[in-house]
Amino acid sequence: MKKPNKKRKRRTSLYLVVVLVIILVVTMGVQGMALSADCDKLSAEQTELEEKKRELEEQREEIESKSEYMKTDAYIEDVAREKFGLAYDDEIIYKAADSE
Repeated sequence: MKKPNKKRKRRTSLYLVVVLVIILVVTMGVQGMALSADCDKLSAEQTELEEKKRELEEQREEIESKSEYMKTDAYIEDVAREKFGLAYDDEIIYKAADSE
């Protein structure tokens, strides 16, 4: 009678190992899907951040360009004309009449 008992123990051990392997595979599958979702999320975030970086670089270039323009005499003339209404001696300034 010892033989059937040994077979039963081996069979039980085999079933236990198979169940543990199945649990391990299922756990790894669930974790893999979770990691895949995280990867997709991070990829989308990376794309968004790269777009924001590109926009910020464009803004930086515009600011640098404006900064260079502000150092020129043309900028000083434009500001003097717009804010203070200044003009050269030989220029004639025409203003539209206020319509009421």
